[in-house]
Amino acid sequence: MSAKIIRKSAVLVPYDFGPKSVSALKEAVTITKYLKGEIYLLSVIRKGDFFSQLFRSDKDNRRIQREVTSKLKEIATQTKKETGVRVITIIEQGNPIDVILEQATILNAQYIVMGKMENSTLDFNIFGSNNMQIVSESTCPIITVSEKTINENGFKNIVLPIDLTKQTLEKLVKALSWAKYYKSTIHLVGVLSGGISSTKSRLNIKMNKAKYIIEQEGINCSAELYDKSDIPVHKVILDHAKKMDGDLLMIMTHQELGVRDNYIGAVAQKMLKESEIPVISFTSKAIEHNNYFVSSFLPFELLDNKDLKHLKG
Repeated sequence: MSAKIIRKSAVLVPYDFGPKSVSALKEAVTITKYLKGEIYLLSVIRKGDFFSQLFRSDKDNRRIQREVTSKLKEIATQTKKETGVRVITIIEQGNPIDVILEQATILNAQYIVMGKMENSTLDFNIFGSNNMQIVSESTCPIITVSEKTINENGFKNIVLPIDLTKQTLEKLVKALSWAKYYKSTIHLVGVLSGGISSTKSRLNIKMNKAKYIIEQEGINCSAELYDKSDIPVHKVILDHAKKMDGDLLMIMTHQELGVRDNYIGAVAQKMLKESEIPVISFTSKAIEHNNYFVSSFLPFELLDNKDLKHLKG
């Protein structure tokens, strides 16, 4: 009988050789070390439209393929040498969105870590508007990063927006797991949607219960509830993150009630676009992913069910 092959955890990093890709790779190293897994560094050579392909010869295509392969292997070798994390390179041709999502499924990736790239080299234009579709359709959690330097010691201040959606429980469990691993403080933040007083609002009740559960787990926690104002909700949350010296923002990507899972809520979309700190985003598909980062780190049994049930509504 043949021995069972145990596959290591996979963290997928789409790489277009820009500065935000470099930041994404650095963050992926931190996560992969905890997972005792491997990084899959993916470069997608974009297939152009009919006319651009017409003027690009097979010789040009082969040259591009060779250059990308050489550069990517160099980066993989250097990363392994400096960090000890194994990096496997993948070079594909096609539509970046399709290729990234396809590779994440093939690898059963636990995370996709990618940069928020507005402009990049023409042949490797992975990011920009494509980010939103990748985030909304991914079956695993995604971390998006900017060029801002990531703290080598991990995340010390996790910002967790609280709303009235049913996904608050799932977000709380994940925030707790990250906080336990990185020894972080969790900063809860909410924004009232109407004229009701904060003390009587359901959001205030849910936030207080979330704070209680977090503190019962031995995690430092702050909570702030803002009244409705002319300032957009996403701006209030991002300003609070800056005030708390936040270095990770954890969101669901369909915050509006009653929307389809492949739709990114307006508030979440604006936070993804404008945040200067890494954002980890989940769809309900990603929440259900069997091998996400904290699946074996913080079982539900560690939390008191009588406390958790109050956060489900």
